[in-house]
Amino acid sequence: MWLYGDTFLANPNAQGFNLISDSWSFTTDLNAQDGITGLQEQLDSAGAPRMILPQTPAEQAFNAAHSGANCQQPCGARWALWPASIVVNPASDQALIFYMVVSAQPGSFNFQAVGNSVATWQNLQTQPQRPTLNPPIVPDHPDLLFAQNEPSFGTASLVSQGTLYVYGCGTPSDGLDKGCRLARVRPSNVQSRSAWSFYAGNGSWSTQVSDAVSVFTGSSIASVSWNAYLQQYVAVYSQPFSQNVVLRTAPNPEGPWSGEVTAFVALTPANGNTYDAHAHSEYDANGGQTIYMSYSRSTGTFSSEVRLVAVQLQAATKP
Repeated sequence: MWLYGDTFLANPNAQGFNLISDSWSFTTDLNAQDGITGLQEQLDSAGAPRMILPQTPAEQAFNAAHSGANCQQPCGARWALWPASIVVNPASDQALIFYMVVSAQPGSFNFQAVGNSVATWQNLQTQPQRPTLNPPIVPDHPDLLFAQNEPSFGTASLVSQGTLYVYGCGTPSDGLDKGCRLARVRPSNVQSRSAWSFYAGNGSWSTQVSDAVSVFTGSSIASVSWNAYLQQYVAVYSQPFSQNVVLRTAPNPEGPWSGEVTAFVALTPANGNTYDAHAHSEYDANGGQTIYMSYSRSTGTFSSEVRLVAVQLQAATKP
């Protein structure tokens, strides 16, 4: 399953939009050694990709009112739902999709996330379900589990021994914050904020998110997974403001995490930097010694490509 953020459409969708805030595709090709093929999408009646996250009636009405020839001002304002990580609970086969709700205004990079949450998804024939919190944590957004001044939980996620671990790298209100905090919760209780606990350092966990400490410095888009070859957890992300894709290792989800190791230097983008690197543990080969990472790079104005790289790991020799 592949999740995408803002998606520009060559032709309008069934609602008349050329831009949707998220989309998705899927494939049954689980062998990455010869590339990944067979990606397909669910399409609407106009033949356009469907969004993965359902909008609320209020979000739909706002977006419709601020688009088109006779739009309300500011024309082009919209509510966006940007997916983060996705993880499957093996005990229930239910997928959990982490996402942020974003207020986007006209102009380049003129947006602000108002908080983060998680949707549950049972199968391909149904839509993911956003939660409803009563009372809401964020006014006017009853689905949000975390506010904009709290960590962006959902950057990376994994289930280990029945526990869901969720990393939040940075906060929506501070674009310079790349510290990755860690939370844990039983997957069945993921939409209950009171069930979460947060790593507070020195082996302790707290029910207060304000006690959460950064376990490593990373990026707002990342992956963390268990690697059978290294017998370590591996975090992968694009090093900010560079073309480097880096990794860190740790014996436990909370660490201690190693320093950054450059996995590879990505191809030069047409503009900007290398973006959204992930490792895809579903494709691990040779007992986990070969892992596959993807990243995107710009190829021009409003165009980009996703590339796949095989990385051969070599465990360090202990002295």
